[in-house]
Amino acid sequence: MKTTPLYHIHEQFGATFGKRHQDWDVAVQFTDVVSEHHAVRNSVGIADVSYRGRYGLSGEDRAKFLHRIISNNVESLSVGQGTYATLLTNRGKIIADMNVYILNDVIGIDTAAETTESLFDELDKYIIADDVEISDLTPETGAIAVHGPQAPDLVQAVLGMNELTTLPERHSRFREPGALFDYAVVCVRTDTTGETGYTLYIAADGLEPLWERLMCEGEQFNIQPIGWDALESLRIEAGTPRYGTELTDSIIPLEAELEHAIDFEKGCYIGQEIVARMKYRGHPNRLLRGIEVQGVSTSPECLEIHQDARVFSADKEVGWITSSTFAPTLGKPIALAYVRMAVTEAGSRIQIETSEGQVDGTVVLLPFLT
Repeated sequence: MKTTPLYHIHEQFGATFGKRHQDWDVAVQFTDVVSEHHAVRNSVGIADVSYRGRYGLSGEDRAKFLHRIISNNVESLSVGQGTYATLLTNRGKIIADMNVYILNDVIGIDTAAETTESLFDELDKYIIADDVEISDLTPETGAIAVHGPQAPDLVQAVLGMNELTTLPERHSRFREPGALFDYAVVCVRTDTTGETGYTLYIAADGLEPLWERLMCEGEQFNIQPIGWDALESLRIEAGTPRYGTELTDSIIPLEAELEHAIDFEKGCYIGQEIVARMKYRGHPNRLLRGIEVQGVSTSPECLEIHQDARVFSADKEVGWITSSTFAPTLGKPIALAYVRMAVTEAGSRIQIETSEGQVDGTVVLLPFLT
């Protein structure tokens, strides 16, 4: 069982822990899911996301190398910019998704815990004569996510930065150690919850001081620590797919509506031919959609819709559930699912298989929140 450097801090806050992302023991709740969820929607919450994988690419060929491997444009990015991309099989299926951010002398990569090892192995095998070195930064660094309407004010106060509200998503600011804070911090805009958000990357030794500083400064904003369960309900409401549920090695990016992860003008990359053919000569057979669920109790504890539950339309199987949750903002159960093209239009009626029989649902376009 793996734990983050903040595990003992979470214990002091009375967190409940659970096994997530294969073998990580993470804080799943600090108080309750609904109050933590509303804290992010209404003010600000912070979450320990150090279980995610972090890599650094160095060497003169780092941008050129990564550009020819992944699905989005890297060579055109300058320092402080970033992008979202996928690494694909030669059949166009998703091996990993990642946030890429450009620093002065290194390219940073953030990926799901499920793909941390496989992404390293895949990238490493393509280094032949390139001047590139891949470093696993996960053990020596940590990451704290800050989300909510008050997130910009809080992060600016803690790090002494200005104009974070105008920072484009996945672009970054770098803060040198100084009088205000003793550690270097990379601040990347990451709006995965549907609210303004930032991920703060820091050396493992600085993780606890940063957490404490955020909690102290955040008192004026009614800050609340956020567990994994609330992060999950927030990202499902926002329609943000994650690896291990919506994204797997059986999914092509266009099926997950990930056109923003692809540069169709950049030329060749692994899996490019399949993705381009689907874009210009065909269409996906299925798409990721949201489902508002009827016939299930509005209590979070009573939701019994499981991952991989089958979806039907007029007794014909048309898809499967990838994630489900009670949505506190909407006050109802919702789910993400892949469904066949015949039922992808908003308002399509479907049925979902549960342990207690089928329940009705209505297909909606993502995100749930507008």
